[in-house]
Amino acid sequence: MKRILVLGGALIIAFSVLSAQEKQRTGWGWGGVPAINYNADEGFGYGVVGNIYNYAEGGYAPYYWTVQPQIFFTTGGKQEHWLWFDSPYLLGNGIRLTAELKMFKQLYDPYYGIGNESEYDELLTKLDENDVPEDTTLFLDEHYYTYYRERFSLKADFMKALSTHENGRPKLSVLLGFGIQSTKNDTNGTTSKLAVDLADNVISPKEIDGGLTNYIKLGVIHDTRDNEPAPNSGHWTDFVVEIYPKLLGSDYQYSRMTLTDRRYFSITRKLVYAQRLLFEKCFGDIPFFEMSFYGSSFKVNEGLGGSKSLRGVLKNRYLGQTKMFANLEIRYKFLEFSAAGQDFYLATNEFLDFGKVWGANDESDLSNFHLSYGAGLHIGWNENFIIAVDGGTSEETGLQLYIRLGYLF
Repeated sequence: MKRILVLGGALIIAFSVLSAQEKQRTGWGWGGVPAINYNADEGFGYGVVGNIYNYAEGGYAPYYWTVQPQIFFTTGGKQEHWLWFDSPYLLGNGIRLTAELKMFKQLYDPYYGIGNESEYDELLTKLDENDVPEDTTLFLDEHYYTYYRERFSLKADFMKALSTHENGRPKLSVLLGFGIQSTKNDTNGTTSKLAVDLADNVISPKEIDGGLTNYIKLGVIHDTRDNEPAPNSGHWTDFVVEIYPKLLGSDYQYSRMTLTDRRYFSITRKLVYAQRLLFEKCFGDIPFFEMSFYGSSFKVNEGLGGSKSLRGVLKNRYLGQTKMFANLEIRYKFLEFSAAGQDFYLATNEFLDFGKVWGANDESDLSNFHLSYGAGLHIGWNENFIIAVDGGTSEETGLQLYIRLGYLF
């Protein structure tokens, strides 16, 4: 039933998007669609995304500016509400402005400890129904590997194209961004893994309190992809530096450098090999709740582990000051057809993901990479709209299912 709702909501979104592309618009436009997905780490997600567009006189493409509010919940105790603004033209001179105001709350955010060798024992969180009461010594709490996290953020990015493709899409760009972030944490009781690490001085009381992590971001982006939603060839490479200084009010002084390289190779017209390699290193006083994030010029996500990094590995399974991961995929369009004047395709993707994290004292250790693998089905509508279903597994999990819009990278 959940999968049907996900796909149904995705089709509504697709209809809305395609209808908006039928003619050149001027003035104002608006709409709203369901926000529905499924994620093995967070459960069934539901909510709504609104769209307010201003095309201005002359019909700017894709718009002069847009504001997109979202209200989103999951059955796993997560809330993620935001107001997103984007304008390619408001500032003129080829400068694109994007801004985001977000409220994030997770009752049961994952925490398994810090380091590449952090231990996980499923029996600590599950009570065997066949056990008698005096034989349940392993079970501690179903939320042992979780903590409470609440986060408010305000971000703005300014991107300037230094060169463009023939269609006007940026090829080489530079980025300047700013952010204000406030985080509050709790241990979810005295028996949680985070509470244990707090007692053992692995985590400081200051980190439990959270605080401000304000930053300035600099970046450079080189993009030669032939098609953004489903590339067949080209690359998309970005290098981003984030600095969190006390001067900007940050309670923690550290920096983050992230290099991400995504490449696409067309083997035949229907067969594509795609790969993403990410390396990130943090310097300074970075708190544990910031170690899960990895920098980007586009969307900031979390890992190591989960739907955005190692599919089939538990979300945020490994935390460290330095991280590296890779996603390798074979994508094959096995069926193409037309219906009602629209073009569709079905594609499979087989993937192999691997990665690891390092602490301050083990950066020369190249052993014990964590591995996951799996496959997926993608439904493409006119090349630009894609419904994705991926299933992955690893040595610690069974099949982990993820349903979303678009390819992972």
